[in-house]
Amino acid sequence: MTSNSIPLDHSATSSAKGIQGTDLQDVQLPGQRFRLNQIKVIIVLLMVLAAIVALCVFTWREQLQTDRRLVRSELLLAQVTRGDLRREISAQGRIVVANSPTLYSSADGIVTYQVKAGDKVTQGQLLLSVESPALSSRYQQANAVLARLQNELAGREIAAQKSQLEAQQALQFAELMLRNAQRDFGRYQLGLTKGFVSQQEFDRAEENLRVAELKAQQAPEQLTLITQVSKTEIQNTAKQIEEQQAVVDELAREVSALQVKSPVDAMVGNLALNQKSAVAMHQALITVIDLSHYEVEIEVPENYAPELVPEMAAEIKLDNNFYQGAITAIAPEVNAGQVKVRLHFSDDEPQQLRQNQRITAVILLEVREDVLKLPRGLYADLDNGTSVFKVSGNKAIKTPISYGVWGLNDIEITSGLALGDEIIVSDTSGFRDAQSLYLRP
Repeated sequence: MTSNSIPLDHSATSSAKGIQGTDLQDVQLPGQRFRLNQIKVIIVLLMVLAAIVALCVFTWREQLQTDRRLVRSELLLAQVTRGDLRREISAQGRIVVANSPTLYSSADGIVTYQVKAGDKVTQGQLLLSVESPALSSRYQQANAVLARLQNELAGREIAAQKSQLEAQQALQFAELMLRNAQRDFGRYQLGLTKGFVSQQEFDRAEENLRVAELKAQQAPEQLTLITQVSKTEIQNTAKQIEEQQAVVDELAREVSALQVKSPVDAMVGNLALNQKSAVAMHQALITVIDLSHYEVEIEVPENYAPELVPEMAAEIKLDNNFYQGAITAIAPEVNAGQVKVRLHFSDDEPQQLRQNQRITAVILLEVREDVLKLPRGLYADLDNGTSVFKVSGNKAIKTPISYGVWGLNDIEITSGLALGDEIIVSDTSGFRDAQSLYLRP
């Protein structure tokens, strides 16, 4: 195969060489764009740096305008919310028997116990007796006086009947004498007229008539007076008997009280004295415990006592269970700033209750509806409860505030804050002198 030779053109060759030189220049062009990009990056970095510096200056100025700097994450913040607020009292207490009477002696004497501590007794069962010779003697004497007065009354009733009978007889005799005197006066008057009776005899007959008339006139009054006197004497004696009977009844009650019986079905708590000990009047003898009914005894601060009334609702927490209750009684005295309050279970009592078992009770005083509130915390003590630190951005500014009622979990806000405002609710006593705080992340 024969190849045809084509002659080379030097101008073309030289052109080719020239094109290669241009290529070398084209390789240097990206270097220029890189330098432009570097300038842009430097400009952007300078702008970012300027922004950072401006931000730092702004932050630095903000920090200079506040009194203290704190870490936000180390603080507790809360917002003002709206809702119902329960005003309650929470108190610790214990289970107590509702009825545990202590029985006392009604007279001086010697005690004889019929039971031991821990014995179960029924209502009306004899627990002990007290021998009191002095009381027994007084009782016998009172009975003797009563018997004497009763006999005296019977005698006065008989005497009154006798006096009334005699007065009745006197009345009848006076009436009879009056009739006889009237007849005699008539005869003497006729004889004086006919002349066979002297004037002296007639005058004597007239005097006898006047005497008979006077006696007949006074006899009914005397009967009435004797009747009234007898009735008064009988009433007085009857009144004395009534008074003496009251004395005898009281002494009989005291003598009967020497036989001390259980007032309820219960268990004997403790014996106050030893067997056959001498006992004085009104001295404690024995305590019985009624285990059929329990109550709750709590202590509340005295400033809440005026707001408490019987039958006010309460909630009793026992062994992580909640029971409804109500106030039974409020003690009239204050002891160490506390007032004792008794509660009873509104429904059936829980099973397996034990004396002195610990409980927690909550008494509901009132419910405030639709109020602004914050959670309760140590922050409320700042400036004696007149200000809080209100959070706005990175700052917390001390803001005047006023509170309403305090609940167990919330506090009512009456002025100074609005719904949604955020405040510091952790303890702020460490910087109470500051007016503003800076909160850094």
